[in-house]
Amino acid sequence: MRPTTRDRLLLPVLLPVGLLVVIGLVLVGFSRILLSVPKAAATATALVAALAIVVLSSVVASRRVVSLGSLAGLVGAVAGVAMLAGGLAVAATGGAATEGEGGGGTEVTIVAANIAFQQAEITVPAGEPFRIRFRNQDAGVQHNVEIFAGAEVAGDPVFKGEIVTGPTEVVYEVPALEPGDHAFNCVIHPNMQGVIHAVEAGGGGPRLTVKAENIAFDTDRIELPADTPSTIVFENLDAGVQHNIAIYADDTLAEVLFKGELVTGPTTVEYAVPPLPAGEYYFHCDVHPNMNGTVVVGAGASGATGATGPTGG
Repeated sequence: MRPTTRDRLLLPVLLPVGLLVVIGLVLVGFSRILLSVPKAAATATALVAALAIVVLSSVVASRRVVSLGSLAGLVGAVAGVAMLAGGLAVAATGGAATEGEGGGGTEVTIVAANIAFQQAEITVPAGEPFRIRFRNQDAGVQHNVEIFAGAEVAGDPVFKGEIVTGPTEVVYEVPALEPGDHAFNCVIHPNMQGVIHAVEAGGGGPRLTVKAENIAFDTDRIELPADTPSTIVFENLDAGVQHNIAIYADDTLAEVLFKGELVTGPTTVEYAVPPLPAGEYYFHCDVHPNMNGTVVVGAGASGATGATGPTGG
């Protein structure tokens, strides 16, 4: 193909298309950076990028002849400034608090399905880091969980979980929250909202005691009131042995409702159990699954009974 034909037919098509592809990639990458930093840092970064676009565009426009090479240089320069500003913002803020500063023993589950959170309220212990097992069940849709300091979605979040595309599951390590109510939402779909109740030890409604001794629980039945946060005082009396109490929807362990921190005996720990709907559930020790029983949740129920003797072996 002669150069004149190439110049007249291919370059006027390929160069603009190539520039559009590059611009699209830059926009996607830049948007991910903005979503990964606090709102104030994201705003400052976007303003720097916008200023760079204005200045560089003015420089190019001041030329007597604007070639495709000049436009390509403009796109490259803007992309470089945007990525540099984004990198500085991430370095300065440390990014979103997705997996750091957490690592607590309490674990709760939040499920996103049909562009809505299935759990409008959850309860966690105040002043202690905890984990959120986040399940995004919306195929091809991005969701996350971000948590705020107060009961309203306002200001910078105190925690911003990684944005994930469904269907998938991720575990967020959340730093300790102050006592009180904390709103949470999805940054992609702000109408998806809920509230986290951070309760102090002893402030989680009804209290009951469960003991572990000789690799066995002292009860195979735990009774809790429906739709009410509760506190389980767990006494691990086995010296040098790890135990916990984890509550699941059933014995398939497919859905965790509450996972207490693993503790080494002899020690005592208080578990803040979130409100559960009426029904029967399964509990066990994650280290010794033969230590198990049934959680009965219903109106007026509260306590632990061991009519059939300790469970374990």
